[in-house]
Amino acid sequence: MEKKKLRRTVYLAYVWLVVLAVIFIAATYAWFTFNPTTNVTPMSSTISEGGASLLIANNPNGEFGKECTLVLDGTVTSLRPVSTVDLNRFYTAKGQNRQGISILFADATDSINSSAMHGKVYLKSEQSACDVYLYRSGLSLGGDAQTLAALRLGLRISTNSGTNTYIFRLDDMGNTAGASATRTVPQSGTVVSAVDNSGSASFTADPAVALSGYMAVEQGTDGEPAAGNTVLCTLQADEVGTVEYWLYLEGCDDNCIGEVQSKDIELALAFAGVEK
Repeated sequence: MEKKKLRRTVYLAYVWLVVLAVIFIAATYAWFTFNPTTNVTPMSSTISEGGASLLIANNPNGEFGKECTLVLDGTVTSLRPVSTVDLNRFYTAKGQNRQGISILFADATDSINSSAMHGKVYLKSEQSACDVYLYRSGLSLGGDAQTLAALRLGLRISTNSGTNTYIFRLDDMGNTAGASATRTVPQSGTVVSAVDNSGSASFTADPAVALSGYMAVEQGTDGEPAAGNTVLCTLQADEVGTVEYWLYLEGCDDNCIGEVQSKDIELALAFAGVEK
């Protein structure tokens, strides 16, 4: 009896070791890292129309102008896939099954500054109130189709009127039709919204929307902005608004697979002000 019991204990231990090995090995081929470009200084700029003058700064007490450098929170040496539904909590995959489907997750919020490009800029409307949009001509997030398909731009904009949160797909910035895709989560088109103590995740429909709906219309040869479809926010005269931004890889996206490794990205934000 003792020998049988011992044999059974050894067998169970062997099975658990095999399961752990499968999870560990599988975790190496779908969630990955890649380096952001190091030879481009992250920048941000503004353009205005009418009597309003939309200005920008990387410090709320700093000198506002038409452009500023972006100062990142933390030092990002590589982007690591994360998933979020609201920019409040971020999660990362820790294990997958034999089919490459992520089955274990962990909270990565505390380390987001080493996994994504994250920082703040400040917008000010001088002379009169204005509606704020994204400005396509000054916006740059890289040109690689696979990367654009996998990346997300998150914005949290706070003004005297309240706070608006946006998560944007970047497909509008290039032709991503040929980007490779493989499902690595239980259902395509979802993101992680919560993780329990065992590492099991709850999934929610991907909230990301197209950039194009929030861009100003560019008119004439000088690209003078006019009102677009949807306003990011409204600033009253001399009001300062805070724009918190995240540029990250959405790990649950079908395009966030091995083909996006060893790519470079850029980060240049641009906003347009249209007088109200």
